[in-house]
Amino acid sequence: MHHYDHRGHAGNAGDVWKHLLLLEAASCLFIPNRCFVYAESHVGRPEYALCTPGDWVGGIGKLWPILPKLKNFCYFDILAELNPTGPKRYPGSAVLVLEAAKRYKTDLQTEIWDADPEVAAAWQGFSGVRFHLGDGFSGVESLLECSPPGLLLIDPPYIDPSDKRMAEKLLFMARDLGWVVLWWYMMETEMTPKVRLEKFELEFAKIGLDGGRWKGCVVAVAGAGDELLCHFRVQSDRLIEIISSR
Repeated sequence: MHHYDHRGHAGNAGDVWKHLLLLEAASCLFIPNRCFVYAESHVGRPEYALCTPGDWVGGIGKLWPILPKLKNFCYFDILAELNPTGPKRYPGSAVLVLEAAKRYKTDLQTEIWDADPEVAAAWQGFSGVRFHLGDGFSGVESLLECSPPGLLLIDPPYIDPSDKRMAEKLLFMARDLGWVVLWWYMMETEMTPKVRLEKFELEFAKIGLDGGRWKGCVVAVAGAGDELLCHFRVQSDRLIEIISSR
């Protein structure tokens, strides 16, 4: 069975936008000395080596020279802390969220899924997470039935034609149960959810990123209150303003 391998793509332009917003969500939702649930449908490896060539060169690599200007964003500050001598390792989304939880002193219950046995092996011995080997769509659905609401990232590889339909179904199910949900996809995949969603789009060229054959990406958000949505808009505009003025 073929499994998606993110190793050559880690840190790409889409990762930058997705992880920026994911960490902004965490910074708003995490409360010191409180328990919180984070779930991810298709997690990938804990971290990736940044080797050249790699898609990261057109993504986080483009922004690395101005990282000191971006450290007020949780995402960029964590990347800088994990790479004190330059871009060498890129943490996966679940590790980024775990690092944010440490900063906010939040007791995080982390539930993550991936169907790749090699990914499962990479998570062995990793403390602070519950890794589930299997289908993330059905796995998260089962979690929703028994867990208090939290933050969910839906990030399938889109190698199966049913991924879009399953992602949309999961998003609305989680939203209706009180979760804050982020759903990531590329612009060119032409996702059209049946119900209107808040969408945060980024055209890569707008901030000098190179997405290869992809023009841009989208993070659709469901279940977020007005305060979180306002925070997303403010931080998105701040990022674009800072990068545009470099």
